[in-house]
Amino acid sequence: MNSYAAVCRLRDVMRRQHMAFRTESMYVYWLKRYCNAVQRMPPDLTSEKKVERFLTDLATINNVAASTQNQAFNALLYFYNHILEQPLQSVDALRASRPDRLRHAPTVAEIRALLPVVPDLAGYPTNLIARLIYGAGLRVTEPLNLRIKDLNLEKSALFIMGAKGGDDRVVPLPASLRTEITQQIYLARATWQRDKQNHIPLLLPHQLARKYPEYQFSWSWAWLFPSKSTCHDRLTNQTVRFRMQESFVQRAIKQARNKLGIPVLPHELRHAYATHCMESGVSPRAIQQVMGHKSIETTMRYLHAESLSVPSPLDRLGSANPDPDPLSLFNIPGPKSGASCRPRRSVPQTAFSPSTRIVPNHSTAG
Repeated sequence: MNSYAAVCRLRDVMRRQHMAFRTESMYVYWLKRYCNAVQRMPPDLTSEKKVERFLTDLATINNVAASTQNQAFNALLYFYNHILEQPLQSVDALRASRPDRLRHAPTVAEIRALLPVVPDLAGYPTNLIARLIYGAGLRVTEPLNLRIKDLNLEKSALFIMGAKGGDDRVVPLPASLRTEITQQIYLARATWQRDKQNHIPLLLPHQLARKYPEYQFSWSWAWLFPSKSTCHDRLTNQTVRFRMQESFVQRAIKQARNKLGIPVLPHELRHAYATHCMESGVSPRAIQQVMGHKSIETTMRYLHAESLSVPSPLDRLGSANPDPDPLSLFNIPGPKSGASCRPRRSVPQTAFSPSTRIVPNHSTAG
């Protein structure tokens, strides 16, 4: 099986299993890299040795992260198990262990300074979307995937459909955003009415358009944040209306953080939501349901109160033994009472003298 046939077969099987398009794209990427690498390997190697060498080169030569190596490993395992139907017996290359990393969460002060300066790009309400990501603890694509049917303004609820892992959940809509969300609904309706007059259908998931053709022009299925331009659906070969791309949100937040010098990524707004809710005393179980975590351990990673409550023994030592005079450590007598620490006028400022005190100029620092 050549590389082109392998990729086509991989796409067919993954689509039959209704796997996410992002997962499909990533598995295809790693399969193409693996096929190119196999061409440079000795032909007498077994499949296990080929996979082992490929993963080892990723770790030793390309120096990829542990998550990247595991991603490639999962893609190749899927290919051998479901496409070739030849499960690998043993792969000696280590599956990289992912260390527990602290999740960076911007402080409340950083969020307060960042959100007002996030610009609206290309006519899209990227500032509103950034506030919605932080205010509801959403992933970057989740507010963009909202349709009109997913909003309940009476109950101030958002229905996140088909999120990570294909799961659905309900999150509260921040009360401070209800007015702007209502205005965005009117803008989205104008786009929907124009498309309906021009017979431009909405992009619907799976085969919903074939089963319910009227949904392609239904207001309830319209996007809350529609794209400014239409696109070509490669599966149905139609010109359809899709949602706005997440790249606009990413660029808007990048401009804001560069302006302020704050290291904040779009997904870290979600981290800030969980951390700030934890610090305000919200139940971890409630935060778990809002964020869509399958395990409470994932949610508890945002809580650092227990570790920060441990007192340092150094502070107890400092209270019992006061810091000694630093000059006494070098047997240097301290200045006499009333004596000036400035150099005498008789000593030139440009000449070096042990009694001259060199003071760095901090006025131009940083």
